[in-house]
Amino acid sequence: MQVRSVIKLGVILSVVLFCIGIAFYGFARLSMADKEHQIDVFDFVPQDCAGVLETDNIDNFMHAFSQVAYSSQLDTLHRSGLINDILSDLNEYSSVAAHGLSYQMHYVVMSFHRPHTAMDVVAYFRTGKEGKRQLIEAVRNRYGVDFVPKKEVYRGKKIEIYPLSSTKYLSVYTTDGLVVVSYQKKLIEQVIDAVKDNKSLHDDPVFASIYHPQPANFITIYGRTASIPFLGKEACHSWSEYDIHLNSEVFYLSGQMYESADCQQRTVEAVRAIPTVCEPDSLLIVSGHNKVDSCVAQIAASPSHSLFDECVSNLSRDASYIMVTDMEKVMEAPEKYASYLPPFMLRHADLFRSFILSVQLTEVDNRLSHIFVFTYKD
Repeated sequence: MQVRSVIKLGVILSVVLFCIGIAFYGFARLSMADKEHQIDVFDFVPQDCAGVLETDNIDNFMHAFSQVAYSSQLDTLHRSGLINDILSDLNEYSSVAAHGLSYQMHYVVMSFHRPHTAMDVVAYFRTGKEGKRQLIEAVRNRYGVDFVPKKEVYRGKKIEIYPLSSTKYLSVYTTDGLVVVSYQKKLIEQVIDAVKDNKSLHDDPVFASIYHPQPANFITIYGRTASIPFLGKEACHSWSEYDIHLNSEVFYLSGQMYESADCQQRTVEAVRAIPTVCEPDSLLIVSGHNKVDSCVAQIAASPSHSLFDECVSNLSRDASYIMVTDMEKVMEAPEKYASYLPPFMLRHADLFRSFILSVQLTEVDNRLSHIFVFTYKD
C-alpha cells in the first residue's frame, strides 16, 4: 500500500491548528478523578491510518513553540502571519473559559488518513462526563453561531454533525470517557468500524512493537513509513517513531524504525548500500560505519568551520548513515532529494529554507534508530 510520509512538522502544526480552530482549549482537562477510568484511545484508531500524533499536553507544546527563534519559519500558514493571531486567540479564549476548568490542554491523539490533507484527521480526547457539553460550548464560542446538529446512526452508534460554515462540518462521536471529532463523517465511521470489527491500530503487530508509554510533557509521531524513502524500497511493513524536541535554535525528531521480522536484515543492508554524495556546504551523504567515522573525524579536525561543517561535526561517529543538507538547496532542486527526504519536505521546502538538516541512522540491536536535527540559520 502506497502511503506518504507523515513525518513532517508542518502537518503537525496544521493538525494542532485544527485542534485550536475548534477551540478545545477550555474543556480537555476536566477532572483528575476521571483518570481512574481512562480508556485506551488506540482501541479506536483505524488500523489502516497513515500515522498518529500523541501528546499529553498540547498547550505546553504550543507555548514552548512560540518561544523559539524559528517559530514563524515553520508555521504552514506563516505567509499570512496567522501564527500570532492563533496564539492570541488561545490566550483570549483561555481568559474567558468558564466554570473553573483547568486551562491546560491534556491528553490528545490524532490520526492521519489518506489523501493526507489537513481535513483528513481525527482527534480523540479523553474527557469526563462534561466533555461533550464543553465541546459544543467551545465550538459555539469560536464560531459565534447557534446550531442544531444533524444526528445519524451508523452501526448502532450515534454521530452528531455540526455545521461550521456552508461547506465545513464537524462530526462528533461520543462514548464513555472519549470524544472523537473530525471534519470527515466517513472517518468517524471508520473509527466505529475499528471498534466493531476489532481492527484497531492495537491489532497491528508492528505498531504494537514500537508503541510505548512516554514520560510527561511529550509529543510523539508514529508514522507508517521508513525513516527515509530510500529504505521504503524494501516494501516492508514499517512504522517509525519520532519524538519531537524543541530547543531555542534547533528542533529535532528522534526515535526508532520498526518492521516485520523478515525485513530487518534487508533494511540494514540497504542502509550500507546507499552511495556517497559530497557537495561542499550543500549535501553530504555517507553510509557505512567506517566511512562515517572517517568523514566526521576529518571535518571535526578542520581548522575552519562553516555552520554546515559544524552540523556534520555534531553527528555521531558511530552512526551507520549520515546526511546533512542545506534546505535552501533542497528548495532549488527538490527532485534531487526524493530518495532522502520525506515528500512533504520536498513539496514545501520553502518552509524549511532557514535550516540545515542533519540526519543520522544508527544500528541498535539489528534495528535502526534515527534523529533528524533542524539547525536554524539566523
